[in-house]
Amino acid sequence: MDNTEKQEKYFEYNGIKFITNMTSVEHLDWVKDYKVHQDDVFIVSYPKSGTTWMQQIVSLVLADGDVDSVKNESLYQRAPWIDFQLFRQQSDSRTKPVLITSHLNYQMIPTALKKKMGKVIYIARNPKDVIVSSYHFHSYFQRLKVPKDFQEFLELFVEGDVFYGSWFDHIRDWYSNKEEISMLFVTYEEIHRDIRAGIEKIRKFLGKELDGKIIDTIIKYSKFENMRADPATNFLSLSKDLLDHDRGKFQRKGIVGDWKYNFLVAQNEWFDSIYQERMADFPVKFY
Repeated sequence: MDNTEKQEKYFEYNGIKFITNMTSVEHLDWVKDYKVHQDDVFIVSYPKSGTTWMQQIVSLVLADGDVDSVKNESLYQRAPWIDFQLFRQQSDSRTKPVLITSHLNYQMIPTALKKKMGKVIYIARNPKDVIVSSYHFHSYFQRLKVPKDFQEFLELFVEGDVFYGSWFDHIRDWYSNKEEISMLFVTYEEIHRDIRAGIEKIRKFLGKELDGKIIDTIIKYSKFENMRADPATNFLSLSKDLLDHDRGKFQRKGIVGDWKYNFLVAQNEWFDSIYQERMADFPVKFY
């Protein structure tokens, strides 16, 4: 059975595309009423913005750098996805989750977060690198329709006609409401540039006291090459019905600026014009 035959159908919720059989309208309605505990931490991002990297960093910060305490748990166990039906099915038997992951837009989050319950770490990334990573992910993830070519995917992305909808709306809505919730907004680029400073910012936000040696350990186990080799973080254990490991790897490159090797000059100029039109007043810059 090829990738096309395995693809799931999409459905729309609040005008945003989701994948049938991974979530549902009923589940997304349930998310809004989810009981958030004061010490819950949410990692939120638009897809392919450094979510897996942030899951690793934050889970190690919360574990005080004790790698042994988490090494036998995959990231989707350490930081389960509230977006998916599986989370709801397991929530009855789980003691309160400490770390939760989501790609949902701001309008769809648990209402309790807007009452300052829990904390949110939002990671954003240069949209051009998001586009390139998402394009390759569509060939790797069996539930997504494979685009004809990069140009087609670029146009779909700009239109917001991709799963989880518009990048522009997602990042704008979360950023503009960051004072309403307890939230730390970081970028992939700033952490990539200085991971130690990034971890310091995260541990202060979470109220953790970690010495330099512990932070050294977190840096070591959050390096791209170590995560790519670690069964708990590389997702190679997931079924080929979900991820086609012959078509790619979950951790593909982990660099900043990969878009420069994928965008044609005309495509770059066109996207820049769209970005300037829609995000000219956005205060966060991506380098």
